[in-house]
Amino acid sequence: MKELVCNRECTPAEPANKKRKISHKMSKMPSLRSRMSPSGIYQFINNPTNKPSDNQILAIKQMGFEGLLHLQSDTVPGNLAYWLVSTFDPYKGCLLDDNLPILEEDIHACMGIPMGPLVVDEAPIGDKSPQFLSLLEDFKSQYEGDLIDVKVILRKLSTQIDGGDSFKRNFIVYIFSSFLGGVKGNKASLRILKSLSDTSLISEYNWCNFIKKKLAEQVLSWQKEEFSEEKTVKENWFGGPIMVLVFIYLDRCVFMVRTVSRQYPTLSTWTKKAISKRIKDELKSKSSFGHGSVEGGIVINHKPLPKIELVQSSKPTIVSEQHPMPKKVIPLVLEEEDKYDRDRNNVPTSSQVNSVFVDKLVSKANNLAKAFVEYKSVASEALNKLPSSEVVCKMVTAVDGIAYGFNLSQQSKSDEENEGKDNEEDHVVHTDKVVENVLRDVQENENVDSVKGKDNVEDHVVDTDKVVE
Repeated sequence: MKELVCNRECTPAEPANKKRKISHKMSKMPSLRSRMSPSGIYQFINNPTNKPSDNQILAIKQMGFEGLLHLQSDTVPGNLAYWLVSTFDPYKGCLLDDNLPILEEDIHACMGIPMGPLVVDEAPIGDKSPQFLSLLEDFKSQYEGDLIDVKVILRKLSTQIDGGDSFKRNFIVYIFSSFLGGVKGNKASLRILKSLSDTSLISEYNWCNFIKKKLAEQVLSWQKEEFSEEKTVKENWFGGPIMVLVFIYLDRCVFMVRTVSRQYPTLSTWTKKAISKRIKDELKSKSSFGHGSVEGGIVINHKPLPKIELVQSSKPTIVSEQHPMPKKVIPLVLEEEDKYDRDRNNVPTSSQVNSVFVDKLVSKANNLAKAFVEYKSVASEALNKLPSSEVVCKMVTAVDGIAYGFNLSQQSKSDEENEGKDNEEDHVVHTDKVVENVLRDVQENENVDSVKGKDNVEDHVVDTDKVVE
C-alpha cells in the first residue's frame, strides 16, 4: 500500500501566495468548537429511562433515517475535527490533497440516510409563500416564541410517541439543526420545512447532496474567519456536519492496518473508544494526521428486508470479507428494486414518484412540439426543391422516425391518464426546427453551386447520420 500524506499548507480561503502551516503535534493541536454534535440524537436513541417508542422507530425507518439508530459515538473528536476542517478543500470537496473526494455515496455509506431522486429545497430568507407560511405557523404553534432552541425540540420529540407527521417534521428539523445541517447558533433552522410539507416523501429526497452542500458552505465560512489576519470573533464556532468528515476519514483512510470492521452504515462500528484509539495511534506514530492509504468506498447492494418489525436493535449490514475493497474511489452501487420494504400507507409507490419525472418529460416534449409546427410544409418544400438530394431525404426520413417515436410516447401517457382521446394531431411532435438549419445550409450551398458551377451540396451539409445517432 502506498502511503498518502496530506501536504496542504493553506486553505482555499487564503491567497495563493500565503502559506500557512498547521501544527499536527498533539500538544499543540487545537480543538474544534462545533455547533453540530451527535450527542443529542445519541441521547434520544439510547435514553435508558425513556427509549423511543415502537411508532417513533417505525417513523424513523419510514423516513429512511434508520442508519442513525446505529450511532455509537456521542462526541466530536476535537483535534481530528480541527485538522479535517482546516485541510478540507470546500471548492473541490476533497481531503488529503484531492486523494479523498467526499462523494454523496460516501455520505450515504457512512450515515445511512436517503440519497433519493428529489432535491431538498430550503425556503429563501423572507419567503412569504402561503404554503411555507402555513407550515411555519403550524410548526411554531408547538413552541413559544419565534426562535426555537434545538434542545426544546429534542424534549418535544420524546413526548411525540405516536410517530406522526409532527414527530417526523420535528425529527428532521432537529437533526439538521444540531447534527447534519449548517447553522452556527443553537436555534433551529426552519427553512427546511419547505421540503417537509408531505412527510411521506422524506425518504425520496437526496439528503446526502444537501449535507455535502452545507459542509462546503460552512467549511469555507469557518476557514475565512479562522485564518484571517484579523479575527472578527473571539470564538470561531464551526456550524457544519463535522461527523460526516470524521466517519469518512476514519473509514476510507486506513492507518497502517484496518482495526475496525467495515459495516453499513460506517457510524455503526466507530465507537467513542475506537475513535479515541485511532487518534492516539496516529499522533503517537506520526505526530500528525493524514498518513495512511486511501481505500475505496463501501459497495452496497441493499438486499430486500422483511417487513419492518418493531424491534429497537436490528443489526447493520456487514460488508462481506470475501470481497476486498478496491484501492480506488468507486461509486456506491445501489439497486432500485432493493430498497427497504416500508409501510405502503405512508411511503409513496415508485409509480407515484416516477409520475413527477414523467410529467416533466411530457412538458419538455410539448415545448419541443411547438417549435416544429411547420415541419410538414418545410419538409415537403425541401423534397420538391431537392428531389435528388440523398441528404435531404435521409434527414426527412430520420426526423419522421423521431416524430413517430414521440407520438407513441405521448399516446402512452394519454392512455395512462384514461383521457379516452385518440387525436393524432394532439400527440404528434412536429420536428421541423431540427431540419430547418439543415435546409438553410442546403439553400446556401445551392447559391454557392450556382456561382461555382458545381454540385457539391454533399460536402457542406450536416452529417445526418451523426445527428440521428
